[in-house]
Amino acid sequence: MENNYGDLIRVDTNTHEIPHVLKRVPLGSDAASGGIDEATLQDLLFDFPQTLPIASIDPAYAGAVPICKELRLPAGSADALYSNQLGRLTLSEFKLWRNPQARREVIGQILDYAKDVASWGYEDLQRQISLATGKRGNVLYETVKSQYPHVDEAAFVDNVMRHLRRGELLLLIVGDGIREDAANIVDFVQRYSGLHFSLAMVEAAIYRDSGDGLIVQPRVLARTEIVQRYVVDGDLVRYISSPDAEEQEVLSDQEQENLRFWSVVLEGFSFSETSIEVPIPDKGSVLYVGVQNSGWGGWALCFDAFLNRRVGDFGCYLTVRRGQPRAVRIFESLAESLAELQEELGTELELWKNAKGRPRIGYRRHDGLGFLTKQEENEDYQRAASWLRERFNRLVSTLMPRLQVKLADEA
Repeated sequence: MENNYGDLIRVDTNTHEIPHVLKRVPLGSDAASGGIDEATLQDLLFDFPQTLPIASIDPAYAGAVPICKELRLPAGSADALYSNQLGRLTLSEFKLWRNPQARREVIGQILDYAKDVASWGYEDLQRQISLATGKRGNVLYETVKSQYPHVDEAAFVDNVMRHLRRGELLLLIVGDGIREDAANIVDFVQRYSGLHFSLAMVEAAIYRDSGDGLIVQPRVLARTEIVQRYVVDGDLVRYISSPDAEEQEVLSDQEQENLRFWSVVLEGFSFSETSIEVPIPDKGSVLYVGVQNSGWGGWALCFDAFLNRRVGDFGCYLTVRRGQPRAVRIFESLAESLAELQEELGTELELWKNAKGRPRIGYRRHDGLGFLTKQEENEDYQRAASWLRERFNRLVSTLMPRLQVKLADEA
């Protein structure tokens, strides 16, 4: 294996003894031969998260606290989970490479893990942490609080929930002699562009000092900048800039209209089905509510509230992503029962397809978007916001529990 590190040399400036070249510990061999196996590497980097270059990869995840090992997920078991006091989660995989195919496989694997975690709520995450640790209670919060006593429980839980909802995660692949070109990572991450994660590949060089002491020298070999914030709707990819960029961004007139309308629609709003999180007002023309457990990071089935300037209509609907067979079957079963749904949700509920052929079940009004240019106090503006608010709640609160039952039956 090519070694891109220089020698690690200990120099005693007081005695001026001959500098001592520290021996690099071979990874993948047992302790009897002076090496470290994969399990020991995992334990070492889990117990001492300071050995991971997290702050240099993304400072938002600095100060990570080890939470659990072998976190069970639908796609497998993640080697390690960390969280910092801000509720930002880090998933790590520790691998000793054998061939390029193994490298590609583990990249795809950790991205599948990210997709699974992003589809969870806080309760789902807490349940799996309890299973991994054998502890009861709010283990995630209590573990972080042991390192950061000032952390408020309600604020911490809210932060974690928000990061889960947005798919905000740091993904680390840590091993020996990773030689994966950064461009190859892009081929994998494009499939998961609905998530807002950072991904880095870290090589861990370990040297043995005198006695039982070890010196760990991590090196970031490749990383994505935060994989840009995209929401994918069929063939439409909508870019959402980073929070820092948004603070400095000057919105267009259209974006200001969108943000103003969504803010009015969502002011004081909550779904009748209180377990459903309310989306955040956005400058875009669509608000999104994913369906957990539906696949593709919880976005295979998705509720959208929309403003369509091209044809001058607005409304809300449930849609399904192509290439997700289970979600497609469930959507089609709802479409087949449209008459029954209309009895419950009103005869204005309809089934249609967009210009790309993607199906929708929902409500829409065709009387134009002229109200967007009016003041919020205008009666037309308030009627439009009230109409959409009521139907968005009706559609999501009625269908979401039904979808969860169908998804459980199909699991």
